[in-house]
Amino acid sequence: MTAGSHPPVRFVEIEPGTLRLRTEEPGAIPPGWARVTVRACGLCGTDLHLWHGMDLPAGTQYPVRPGHEVAGIVSELGPGGQLSIGGGPPSGPLPVAVGDEVVLHPLMPCGQCEACSSGRTDDCAGQRILGIQVPGGLATSVLWPASRMVSVPGLNPRQAAILADAVATARRALRSAELSAGGTLCVLGAGGVGTHVLQLARLLDPSVRTAGVVRSPASAGRLRDGGFDAFLSDDFAALRKAGPFDAVIDFSGDEAGPALGVRMLRRGGTYVFGSLLDGPLNVGAAVRIQTRELTVRGVFASSMTDLAEVAALACGGALDLARSVTHEYPLSDAEAAFAALRDHPPGMLRLVVLPAS
Repeated sequence: MTAGSHPPVRFVEIEPGTLRLRTEEPGAIPPGWARVTVRACGLCGTDLHLWHGMDLPAGTQYPVRPGHEVAGIVSELGPGGQLSIGGGPPSGPLPVAVGDEVVLHPLMPCGQCEACSSGRTDDCAGQRILGIQVPGGLATSVLWPASRMVSVPGLNPRQAAILADAVATARRALRSAELSAGGTLCVLGAGGVGTHVLQLARLLDPSVRTAGVVRSPASAGRLRDGGFDAFLSDDFAALRKAGPFDAVIDFSGDEAGPALGVRMLRRGGTYVFGSLLDGPLNVGAAVRIQTRELTVRGVFASSMTDLAEVAALACGGALDLARSVTHEYPLSDAEAAFAALRDHPPGMLRLVVLPAS
């Protein structure tokens, strides 16, 4: 099938404070890439930061075409039928075929640096981001390397879309926490990503003791209904009584979160910072980290291993995402979707846009 036989692509384009719905003819597919008809695209805090205006990676400028949580169906493969990442040479057959249901990993290694050449693509400093440096999936179709896709046969596309970030990043954060069997874990900001941290922690080790910290009684009730201990972020007495914890994972997006997280750790514990903040990282008094020999780690996105693992859990039925997506919008109402993400109505966990609706 040629590019010209595909319908025009409808996509969202944003600049700080401005959102437009545009149309263009579909582009040619590079070797090793695939065209994916988008069935669902999730929105998250990064998209909101883009809409509000944020510092973009070097060499990138507004307008951008967002959308990094993408699930769809492979509709066309590029020429050659061989892998090619970031302009590198072909290196084997494509892992997907036309008709496959897939979820896209949002990072594309350069394929040429020392880390990529030695097989450490997760450490590539030149990775390009879907929906920022490369046109994203808040569109009717998207182009992306076939090697950066994972098959999700039979999985609801609304649930498949959020695997790419909200679930795979949760897995990455949990891996970074390095909890011992039966350890104790607290998640600050147990919302869209944080709730999946709790789910995965319990699924992978039923003996782990978990707690989530949220802002509202309604969110606390939601966590307790799921079988998790829950605390309000302003109830410091209860938080002190609940700790200390082996690990604290912070997806609160609150500037006060890092300092709170460090205080809740036991000696030798690990604080994992997953929030996207524009300001400085304030972990409070440095002496707390030094004298208690704490570890502070940052997490950004995930690896292909993380995505493949959570995709297998979801497709196999072990990971239940049925309640994870609480809000849906058609592509034509993308501006309303961004407004809902900004206003965060009660009960919102994750939000998806459905291009075909």
